[in-house]
Amino acid sequence: MTSNALTPSQLEASKHHIGPALTLAIPGSGKTTLLLHRLIELVETHGVSPDEILTLTFSKASAVDMAMRYEGKFAHLKYRFEFMTIHKFAYGLYKRYLNSVGKNMTLLEDGTQKFQVLNEIFKRHHKANLTEDEYESLNNHIGLIYNLRLTRDDLDAHEFQWKNIFDMAEDYHRFKNTHHFFDFDDMLLSAIKILKKSPALLSQIRNRYRFIQVDEAQDTSKLQFELIEMLLGADENLFLVADDDQSIYGFRGAYPSYLLNFPEKFARAKLFYLSDNFRSDANIVAAANAVIVKNKLRFAKEMRPYKDAIEKPAVRLFDDLNARNQYMIDTIKQTPGTKAILYRNKVSSLSVIDALERNALSFQIKDTPMREFNHWLLEDLIAFFTLAMVPQDLYSFQKIAFKMNGFISREMLNYVKLNHRGRNIFSVLVEIPFLMDYQTRTQEKIMAQFETLKMLRPYDGIHYIETELGYLDYVKSNAQRLGLSMNFARTRIDAFKAIAKPLKTGFDFITRINDLKTYLQENFNNSSEALTLSTIHGSKGLEFDEVYMIDVNPQIFPNFSATEGDALEEERRLFYVGLTRAKQKLELLHVEFINGSFNPNSLFIEEMLSKSFTNHCFNNATGKPATR
Repeated sequence: MTSNALTPSQLEASKHHIGPALTLAIPGSGKTTLLLHRLIELVETHGVSPDEILTLTFSKASAVDMAMRYEGKFAHLKYRFEFMTIHKFAYGLYKRYLNSVGKNMTLLEDGTQKFQVLNEIFKRHHKANLTEDEYESLNNHIGLIYNLRLTRDDLDAHEFQWKNIFDMAEDYHRFKNTHHFFDFDDMLLSAIKILKKSPALLSQIRNRYRFIQVDEAQDTSKLQFELIEMLLGADENLFLVADDDQSIYGFRGAYPSYLLNFPEKFARAKLFYLSDNFRSDANIVAAANAVIVKNKLRFAKEMRPYKDAIEKPAVRLFDDLNARNQYMIDTIKQTPGTKAILYRNKVSSLSVIDALERNALSFQIKDTPMREFNHWLLEDLIAFFTLAMVPQDLYSFQKIAFKMNGFISREMLNYVKLNHRGRNIFSVLVEIPFLMDYQTRTQEKIMAQFETLKMLRPYDGIHYIETELGYLDYVKSNAQRLGLSMNFARTRIDAFKAIAKPLKTGFDFITRINDLKTYLQENFNNSSEALTLSTIHGSKGLEFDEVYMIDVNPQIFPNFSATEGDALEEERRLFYVGLTRAKQKLELLHVEFINGSFNPNSLFIEEMLSKSFTNHCFNNATGKPATR
């Protein structure tokens, strides 16, 4: 191994031999290089067998990437090392146990089957089906309970969407046991139980893996750390590489407090710092430093830029989504190199995907937003347009009957279902015999409004559905019921309006949505493309020549529930991760109006604009910020 390939900081950390150690590695500092060189250092300098070293990662992609980089860089060496996720290691123990007792279990992965299971549990408790948003929250909440080892008494210290979340978590656990299912969290719990019950097996594993390395340790949960600690022998040869400033999976149980308490937990612990950023230019590094320093629960450290300044990060202002998307397309076409469009939530990608398809630009996408095409809000809009175009459509009518200002009762709906027989829904409503005169006039008005909707272009039609048909009142009440901010709903509606803007009819809108589903599927694994669309969570560990961050809006980023404390700090860490994906160019693209309402700067944009290293650019009609 040649030490001249390492910086002094990397070299110092790579030479660590016995005992616990934590290396704090800022973005772009070469942490993978450090981990690989330390493997070889242990073997060649200290005579450790490669079989005695276990390198654990947070994600499968990281494990694969590390193995590939080792093969690419050290192909001349004959050493073979093990790289795997913590879950894979736990599964190996669990599978060994299942085989020993002759028991068969089936993995319950995220997807349709798990949705159905959780939906049945949710229905028993709430007498309603799960929405896509609720499923994601429920799945994350249950995972959080497992990974933080929470009891009922611990729940008050955490924010959960439902008061009976522990009951639902217990029902889910019982279902798995009854039907012989297990999930990723069960792998960890089972591995811990197996090792506690089998001291001989634990001793065997400790003797085999005398040295344990953990990459991306800031994403590791309390449950995972519990398992890792069990594997340590008397020398406590645990080598963590982490950046507490990049811990962004708190909603899944990531436990960055473990890192902060590491020096107290392990009395002999050594701390190393990788502070040189080899990825981003000096201006981007300055911006990231200025953002993250506002967090209090962190190790005191600062990135040092290896590269000179190229251009200042920019906050660029636009009138609407269509203007913003066109700017991105025009800019992306101008220069070579890798580019990324990053966002906090998947819904932000919808109008971008639409614009890319119209301009025949292919891309690769992380965290596909396919579920957004099944979102209740979009399904409702499609039902409104369908009923306007085909007033005989009973299914669409049933979907929106109680979501508009038609004052339709359950009795009226039942009458329509019994007397429909393929006729115009509104004609049936008007003829209901038990209606008072004013109720009949209301139904005549609704009939006329749907006739008007039929004639409108879909962009105007969505606004008409919101206002004249009263759908926005339903959206407000449903968003409140689901624990979502109204700005979250407005962002979705605005995305659908942007898609609808060039279209002429409601049928065109419905067809366009279906076409985008197909287009998205075609580009999902298109890994050869230079343009990447990704949530910031999905972009972690990646880097791009140019980064365009979108929808950094109030109540969206930071999230409306993250106003202070740990929650706000995690949102700021997520923003920091997004900033540090950029190598040469970084722009935050801000839209001045969302669904007709003024969209002020979010906290993070204000923090960026307060610094001299940020340019404020105006691509809007007035050429200046709004004064409202």
